[in-house]
Amino acid sequence: MLWVAVGLGVFGLSNFVFLALAGRDLGPATSAAVSVAWTLLNALGIGLFQPLEQETGRRLSAARATGGTGTNLRLMVRYGLFTVAVIVVVGVLGAPWIADALFGSARPVVAVVVLGLVGQALAYYARGVLAGTDRFDRYGEQLALDGALRIAAAGALYLSGAGTQLSYGLVLVVAPVLATLCTVRPRTLLAVARRTDGTAQATGMASLVAASSTGQILANLGPLAMAVMATASQQGLSGRFVAAVTVARIPLFLFAAIQAVFLPSLAALVARRDVAGFRGSVRKAMLASAALGVLGVLGISVLGHWALWLIYGADFTIGTVALVLIAVSGALFMLAQVFAQALLAHHSERAVAVCWGAGIVASVLALLAPFELSVTVAFALCVGSTVSLAALGLTYRSQVNSWRTSSSIPEPTP
Repeated sequence: MLWVAVGLGVFGLSNFVFLALAGRDLGPATSAAVSVAWTLLNALGIGLFQPLEQETGRRLSAARATGGTGTNLRLMVRYGLFTVAVIVVVGVLGAPWIADALFGSARPVVAVVVLGLVGQALAYYARGVLAGTDRFDRYGEQLALDGALRIAAAGALYLSGAGTQLSYGLVLVVAPVLATLCTVRPRTLLAVARRTDGTAQATGMASLVAASSTGQILANLGPLAMAVMATASQQGLSGRFVAAVTVARIPLFLFAAIQAVFLPSLAALVARRDVAGFRGSVRKAMLASAALGVLGVLGISVLGHWALWLIYGADFTIGTVALVLIAVSGALFMLAQVFAQALLAHHSERAVAVCWGAGIVASVLALLAPFELSVTVAFALCVGSTVSLAALGLTYRSQVNSWRTSSSIPEPTP
């Protein structure tokens, strides 16, 4: 797991470096389209293809444990290919509208997002194969190489002075594909996809994707809302808002380290029917997340503007109220994530998707608030995260009470 931790560290750092260099090179207004493209690739890539990685890894791991049975991944591969096809069709047919709504009429950026999602499908599938075959060294190397390529390419563009929206966008397309091809042989990926031993068992991919996608939409709703609501004269504000999100939500990136080990440990407790241990683990995670969130909000309140200046430059300024609200929304989202992970350990993906969906609806309604645009969007993020936190918390309580009651019923004597 050390390899994975190092890879995640390099990859996480690359996001800050990439956005900072693009912002300094292109300026707030021009870099806004690149920032929104980065946001979309994160939201849709994780939402649509992380379940592909997780399910591929789970099935391959189970096959290794049972001597090679059950490795038929035809349904998983079909899901990936079908999703990619839909993305391409939507991107081609909807390019004019998408460009006008999200990217300030920059149509080449639409192509960047489409190609970037195709590349992410390959990368997530490859990571699923690596995880399922216990090649975590290669898994970490892929993440680290992806991040290193982004840093190197963005640095070269910045130093050359020849950076454009398209050139920076293409970095997001090329880096994950090259990193994948350098760490996994294409014939290995094809061989795994073509295996026919075992049966192509039906899987709950629909509910998994729904839970993952709705959570990512809520997490990334701010930059997308800014892109849609900002006028032509407010494109600079949109770019500054994305910069503020990346800085104010640093604790949320750190939470990924907790999340990586949290769900597997909860799943083991559920398998052992250890109700007390399960509740204790969730309680500890909530306390740790709350502490991280409070420290993050306090840190942003004091050092937020300095961090923005240090990373992005003097042009990237935003109001204190909006900056603090973004940090608060990140803290609330972390707490909601703890409950979501606890419910996923019980295979309650549909309930999680509904709770995230409730937060999305609440956020959209809160966008009607009559504040300055950046404050309105930040306020909407807080409202959405609060609603999802409450819904997930109530659902978790009901789930645990039901589980505790069923666990207390003695099993019949064989």
